[in-house]
Amino acid sequence: MGSFYRLLIQCEKDERIKIDEILGVSKSNVGIGWELIIEENSLLFNQALSYFAELLENNFDSLRSAGISSEMITVWYMYEYEQQCNMEFHPEIMKKLGDLQIVLCISCWEK
Repeated sequence: MGSFYRLLIQCEKDERIKIDEILGVSKSNVGIGWELIIEENSLLFNQALSYFAELLENNFDSLRSAGISSEMITVWYMYEYEQQCNMEFHPEIMKKLGDLQIVLCISCWEK
């Protein structure tokens, strides 16, 4: 798998079931919680951060009711590169993630 975005919610199994009902069933079997991955070949890839932010914003009340806090949620950009690693993020999406108190994590590795 090359570059991808990952929305991760660290939770226990019973919380994961509630998140499945709110955000949709996680297709991954990650042991630390619920996740949604958007791979670089997806049509959503270029808008992944906006997609995640809107998904969370639209469902934050339900997530809170299920016991999920912003401290349990991270968004990852996993970036595979050759020779040089550059990236930029638009201020609007950074502000939206910041307003939601969601941490953006970036992990880069060379091919």
